[in-house]
Amino acid sequence: MSINSLEVVKRKALSFLLILPVLLVNSLLGSPQVKAAVPVPSGFQLILSDTGVKVYRKNYVGGQPDFVTVVDLRYATIRNFTGSVSGQNIERRTLSRFWNDAVAQNTGSRTARVAINGTFFSTNDSPFTPIAFGLKADWWRISYGYGINEYPGLVRTFAFDSFYGSSSIQPYSTATFDAGIPDVVGGLDPTANKSASSYIGRTFVGVRDDDNNGDSETVVFFSSNYATQAGAVSVLSGFGTGSKMMLDGGGSTGLIIGGTTYISPTRSIPHAIIVCAGK
Repeated sequence: MSINSLEVVKRKALSFLLILPVLLVNSLLGSPQVKAAVPVPSGFQLILSDTGVKVYRKNYVGGQPDFVTVVDLRYATIRNFTGSVSGQNIERRTLSRFWNDAVAQNTGSRTARVAINGTFFSTNDSPFTPIAFGLKADWWRISYGYGINEYPGLVRTFAFDSFYGSSSIQPYSTATFDAGIPDVVGGLDPTANKSASSYIGRTFVGVRDDDNNGDSETVVFFSSNYATQAGAVSVLSGFGTGSKMMLDGGGSTGLIIGGTTYISPTRSIPHAIIVCAGK
């Protein structure tokens, strides 16, 4: 591990102490539902609503549906889940297993609602695989990534802190992984050519600042089994996101909502993003 156990405990304790007043207020007043700061694009229907989390679906005649998960980190939680780690390699698991692991960690105030496939990785046949563009999960910097030179100038990071209720997407830097941020996911700029014009599985993420305080507290995930890169960007823009990032796609694309699998990956994956209602 890149951060010793004592340092992890100190940072988690500090984060909890700082967020405790907010949690107490929310407990007394009741945590409000996520409030969309922009109109929902035409055709998208709400299929799930819980504390800080909304999921929308749009159907297409003769095509596959698009799904959008909107997460307000002031009231909801995003968590990184990985398989077992060996050095800088991570065990690949099914998305269903990640979902079951997350459900097993539900609490009285935090409930797993959505599971989404995560970052890029080597699709070799080994059960343990390296991460392409870096991953830091719950203060543990697992890897800076082996492929940061494969797409010069187009590697990005999605960093988030569910305790503070903040997120950002920015150009790749190892300093982001070393900073006081508990979770960092590497990915690609939406202009990076990953069969850009082909209709294949896509997972993208965008962020937006709903309260205009300069901090992006809302995270928006796009999931589809049949989309182009431009199509994914268009949908995220319609939901008001600014910065955007491409997560792994193709056979890795997966989506579970409330225990029901809507998009099933055709391969096992080393990393999943779990969206939880509540804190």
